[in-house]
Amino acid sequence: MNAASLGIHSKERRHHLRRTSRKTKAFKFRYRRHGLFVLAWIGIVLPVLVHAEHTKDRRSSSDRLEEIVRSLCARLQIKDDVTVRVDERNDKMVSSEPIAGQAHSYRISFDREFLEMLDEDEIQAAIAHELGHVWIFSHHPFLQTEELANEIAMRVTPRNLLEKVYIKLWSHNGITGSLDELLGPDRSRGATLLP
Repeated sequence: MNAASLGIHSKERRHHLRRTSRKTKAFKFRYRRHGLFVLAWIGIVLPVLVHAEHTKDRRSSSDRLEEIVRSLCARLQIKDDVTVRVDERNDKMVSSEPIAGQAHSYRISFDREFLEMLDEDEIQAAIAHELGHVWIFSHHPFLQTEELANEIAMRVTPRNLLEKVYIKLWSHNGITGSLDELLGPDRSRGATLLP
């Protein structure tokens, strides 16, 4: 090989490297651009989609709770307006209260974490118990007791479901209580629920 041929190879090699370098830069630019697009999609679009799905789940959960409330209100002949909501935190885990400034309106509130511990039947039993309080509010507001609320709830839900709710409530809160004090003696044999 002579020096001239080396120079030509050298020249061709430099030209090839420049072309390759430009292609590599273009590829890197495209890759970065696509990478930024993917990162933007992951950072912006994906959370929006996840939030939308989570909101849809919450709405369907709230709708289901409202449906249970309407059904039990009809069975207990409660004519008052009762709404239900799920709070991130409710120290009582599930509670009912009159809505201030709105006559004959009540709200049942669930603690989200506690609600997620309950199955469908237990949710119905918990709502029946809270509607027992609503019934007392509207009929005998000065006789508000857990025992009376449970007595009313047992018109539409079996005692064993209320027992399960109390056991989960006590377990969740790290306390114990007496089922007989709250639910009265077990008279499940022969007990009839309202249609």
